[in-house]
Amino acid sequence: MRPLRARLPPRLPKPFPQRLASSSPSSSSSSSQPPQPPPPPPPPISPESARSRCLSLLRQRDHSSYVLSAFQHARARDAWLAVRALNVGVAAVDGSTSNTAVGRMRLQFWRDAVASAFDGRGRPPAEPAVVLLARAVHVDGAPLTKSFLLRAIAAREAYLGCAPFATLDALEAYAENTYGSLQYLGLEAYRQRSTVLDHVGSHIGKAAGVAAVLRGVPVLAAGGGGGGGAGAVVLPLDVCAECGVRQEDVLRRAGGAPGLRDAVFRVATLANDHLITARNMLDGAGEAATGAAFASFLPAVCPPSPRRWLA
Repeated sequence: MRPLRARLPPRLPKPFPQRLASSSPSSSSSSSQPPQPPPPPPPPISPESARSRCLSLLRQRDHSSYVLSAFQHARARDAWLAVRALNVGVAAVDGSTSNTAVGRMRLQFWRDAVASAFDGRGRPPAEPAVVLLARAVHVDGAPLTKSFLLRAIAAREAYLGCAPFATLDALEAYAENTYGSLQYLGLEAYRQRSTVLDHVGSHIGKAAGVAAVLRGVPVLAAGGGGGGGAGAVVLPLDVCAECGVRQEDVLRRAGGAPGLRDAVFRVATLANDHLITARNMLDGAGEAATGAAFASFLPAVCPPSPRRWLA
């Protein structure tokens, strides 16, 4: 027979440590504190500070507009600086983010800022370009059209993420909506209302816009245009197909890609044709294209990188 084992008493569960009835003084005091008020809004920017900061921005990001600002009349200089600085801020959205959704949100901020600058019933955002734009419209009385600025923002939004242009006509329409709008606003800053001058400004804007896209081709191909760091080719697809340009070849071989020189020449010819047309129209415009009106056409005269010619 097996020996009987002594039966051990059952183990009782260990008692849980009793929680203190009263919490610590620090927790009770923190829970009873009233909610903190929101931070105060930033102080308003003075017109002098906004003007100085717009000049500094143009000097760093759009040097040709910075140089040409010295040739603008005093009554139109603030409008010139505001429009050109706002264009720099809107154009920088695509290069500062790799997410198109975030880019659209930032462009919506610029839409709302432009609307508040023209509204005049509240204080505009603390952006130097917006503050100076509001002053140009409501203090200087510049008859600027809000839809031109909104059209330029919409055109840049359509090509967020370094999207290529489908056709050469699409590139021409983009140049008209962006740089052409800048030319129309420049004429309005000088109180110029003329169909002939509008046509001249349209051709100059198209030429400047196409040239700007061509200057950005090597930068974007090297991955320097977007926040993601990936290279992109934004030349019109129909021109690339006609010239036998492949995106892979451009990203790998840069300027040595087959057909790239022919494609660039084809696009540059479009800009040159618009510039020639603008010159011919200026010759036929007579006195209407002299004086203040000609000051708004100076972007067609000043080179994009004038530091090579300035001491």
